[in-house]
Amino acid sequence: MISDQYNIVSLAYLHSKINFFIEPSLSLDHVFDFFSTHFFINRGRHEEDRLADVYMTHNKEEFQTIDFNNGEDIYIRKSATDYFTIPCKRVTVEGIEYVKCTKTDTILSFDKENKKIIISTQLQNAEQDELVLIEFIRDLVLKNEENHGVAVVHATSALKDDKATLIIGSKGKGKSTLLLELVSKHGYKLISGDKTFLWMEDGKLRASGWPDYPHLGLGTLSKYPEFVEHFGLSNKIESVKENLWSTEHKMAIDPVFFKKVIPFAEPGTSFMVECMIYPDLFPSTECGIKQVSNHGELIVPHIERIFTKGNTMWNHYIRPVHQNELERKINQCIELAGKLSAFEVSGSGILEGSVFSERYAL
Repeated sequence: MISDQYNIVSLAYLHSKINFFIEPSLSLDHVFDFFSTHFFINRGRHEEDRLADVYMTHNKEEFQTIDFNNGEDIYIRKSATDYFTIPCKRVTVEGIEYVKCTKTDTILSFDKENKKIIISTQLQNAEQDELVLIEFIRDLVLKNEENHGVAVVHATSALKDDKATLIIGSKGKGKSTLLLELVSKHGYKLISGDKTFLWMEDGKLRASGWPDYPHLGLGTLSKYPEFVEHFGLSNKIESVKENLWSTEHKMAIDPVFFKKVIPFAEPGTSFMVECMIYPDLFPSTECGIKQVSNHGELIVPHIERIFTKGNTMWNHYIRPVHQNELERKINQCIELAGKLSAFEVSGSGILEGSVFSERYAL
């Protein structure tokens, strides 16, 4: 039986289900912990209506004949920092796509016809190997959800009274600062710290969060003693107090510790969207709050699409389908979102006594 050969774990998120069949000598617990903030993790069970069956193995024999040396240079992820950059070689043989990570020697093969993906890894460089696996899962799910008409918005989001508030904006505008303001002072729970997924259901706009590595600036962290103490930030905060709120001072936060400090919404759940906030925060003693209407055009620059011209795919296991229908669904999301209540928040981001706080009973 297959269960005698492998440990079986299935991941489920919105329209996406992935089965993992894992050799007993390998452990993906840290990877699954990362996704557990937003995915259902089911151990000992596999799904029939799956996106893929993923087989995790130490064995590399199946790939010995693949000439990676003459393969195409690609990146699973390209980042400003070397740590998060994942260079690879890609080869296609008889319809099966093979990708070898040059940092870790992890090899992935994609057999679309049989819904089968094999990943050979030694997990010797655990953090780097796990980063590859996290990006692999993200890639599959993001593509599949886009094919289902789900819009991915560069937005943090928070939950109160079973309704979601989205905080939408570019890097450095104060999305995380305002998110933690709602969570720490006003009884909200965190839905998502970086991306929020939107889709239409029964004529309503619904939202779900997405797992990520939290990146918070020193200015934001300085407001929370738990973070200052845990990371020993007192001296660093003092040394850069002249430009404390600069985006230069962002740092990655361990997701496990972050979840201990910050209350999260239940994993695997979705929520009706109530309103949007567009922040533009900066050091100030004042907080300006203005209600806006018909703000759909403000959302558009912050929607992230995978299946766009010029966007290079590191694998082609999932391809775009029904493009016209997809565009229609995403445009419906934008149109409905633009009709919901929305606020522009500038300055300090302290919301007490504002029109927002009065309306939403902060």
